[in-house]
Amino acid sequence: MKSSVKILSLVFALSLFGGIQGALADTPLKNKCDQKWGPDSVKTIQNISVYREFFKQKNYDAAIEPWRYVYANAPCAREQTHVDGVVLFKDLIKKEKDAARKAQLIDTLFGIYDTRSDNFPESAGNAVGRKGVDMLNYRPEPNVDILNTFKRSVKLGGNNTEYFVMPYYFKVALKEFSAGKLTKEQVIEIYESMDKIIQFNLTAENNTEKYLEAKQSLDADLAGNIIKDCDEIIALFEAKYKADPANKEMRDLIFSLLLSKGCTNKDLFVTVAESKYQEAPTATLALVLGRKFKDTDMNQSVKYYEAAISKAESDSAKAVYTFEMAGVYSSNNQFSKARQAAMDAARLMPGWGKPYLFIGDLYASSSRQCGSGIESQSVFWAAVDKYQKAKSIDPSLAEDANKKINQYAGYFPRSEDLFFNNIAKGSSYTVGCWIGETTTVRASD
Repeated sequence: MKSSVKILSLVFALSLFGGIQGALADTPLKNKCDQKWGPDSVKTIQNISVYREFFKQKNYDAAIEPWRYVYANAPCAREQTHVDGVVLFKDLIKKEKDAARKAQLIDTLFGIYDTRSDNFPESAGNAVGRKGVDMLNYRPEPNVDILNTFKRSVKLGGNNTEYFVMPYYFKVALKEFSAGKLTKEQVIEIYESMDKIIQFNLTAENNTEKYLEAKQSLDADLAGNIIKDCDEIIALFEAKYKADPANKEMRDLIFSLLLSKGCTNKDLFVTVAESKYQEAPTATLALVLGRKFKDTDMNQSVKYYEAAISKAESDSAKAVYTFEMAGVYSSNNQFSKARQAAMDAARLMPGWGKPYLFIGDLYASSSRQCGSGIESQSVFWAAVDKYQKAKSIDPSLAEDANKKINQYAGYFPRSEDLFFNNIAKGSSYTVGCWIGETTTVRASD
């Protein structure tokens, strides 16, 4: 009630000064800024009060005329006038059915952004960037006009460029590239200019999550639309990186592109990944490097896996990394270490059966290394024990475990072989070789 009385009082006061202006032009003169509050400061303040009250109530139809007075006569009084004007005109555009009138309203909307950027230089990049986004929404052609708007936005905004502007800018650039109007090098140059802005904000911890999302979008678009394969990444960036290895933005770009294209077997990938790791060792980087070296250098691989495990934030992540490290040991015939790593993984994530399947496979693959006759066959008793353990704690593995049990139970000794070796079915038996586990004697028949 108080709010309504306040509005009516202000409207009455305005009528004493000649009424609300209903036919003012939408575009103010720049020289109006010589008088910040316009030719009649009292009238300006009163119109601000009126339109803001209506605006807060979302009564945009009532807010538009007092807003027009402020915009036309005192465009430099408050930056909020232009921010509110965008909301008002988007509402008018949404409701307008006549195409010609809608086009005029869109022109005015764009003009509001221009006026804001002209008169509030600190926010010029912000205003022009948002204009670019609305150009995409309301008037997407010609594409080059939108491209130039975004280009100007980034130039004006610099490191203050808003996170959501950059993915739009890059998609518009890609459209020009597809039309043959930008070269691949020009698109990459646009990418690099925005990547520097993103890196600045990430370092400064400004809206980190949103700038990370913007980077992920840019990286995905670059990798999906510009870069064909690993060789092209190397051809485009290796020489640049070698010429300036201290360029962290370039290094991080190369890392992201090589990783996204699965180029982890390239020497350049190892170079940039190790550089990143030396600067900021993380579990993720350590894991990447551990995987890179697993087929070529066991010691290096294990070193990085151990680092990843020590830096991991959860037991489940540690379990996964430890289990992968078990595979590295296994590939290098380090079976005892492989088993220990698998057991460590199982302890870190109780109820996870895969480590036990893995150990069972290690045992089964060792039969030829563990003697002959009963000695060799006994390893399958130990292997089946592990398969039984896997499915007992992790029912999702039952089908896989049962196949292995049925397969390797066929390699158990026959009853007569047990008899002639004076070994009773159901008795305890210690498997020799590297396994050294006690199991239960079983026959295949």
